[in-house]
Amino acid sequence: MNDNVDLHYDANTSVGPLDENEINSFQNWLHASGQSRIRFDRSYIDHLKKHHGGAPAKRYFHSASGTKHVIVRFLNFLKKGSNHPLEQYSVPCIWSMIDDRLGPFLVPFAELFAGDMLCFDFGKGAKPEIVIWFHELSQPNQPHTELVSKCFDDFLRVLSDRPS
Repeated sequence: MNDNVDLHYDANTSVGPLDENEINSFQNWLHASGQSRIRFDRSYIDHLKKHHGGAPAKRYFHSASGTKHVIVRFLNFLKKGSNHPLEQYSVPCIWSMIDDRLGPFLVPFAELFAGDMLCFDFGKGAKPEIVIWFHELSQPNQPHTELVSKCFDDFLRVLSDRPS
């Protein structure tokens, strides 16, 4: 559980309260589409309840190979047609724009600098790994990813407020 992790979010960047029905609807739609492995981790949902779509001050991290990266914002689950200016940064919206290059087990959850995405990789077991999806290197049905962390909670603990 990530209760002790404080990423120092800018309160002005949140998109408002999370409606868990939106997460469940998207997950159910994915299951109906044949992607039954995708089940969002409770710690991720709890994190969104506190910081829905926000931009953390602790935004810097390294991939498993040591490459430095920066989170722009966590994606949200705003209802389609909400007319919120950040609706375009919802998980379903971003997923629908890039799903042909994600493969069957990747779901984006945060935008990185320069258009890459942090994704959950549901292909290796019950708890999804955290990977970077590279938009310029990914092709239809051939996602290019790099491991960041074995799980969401571990990922939150490695975020820093300074580039290193």
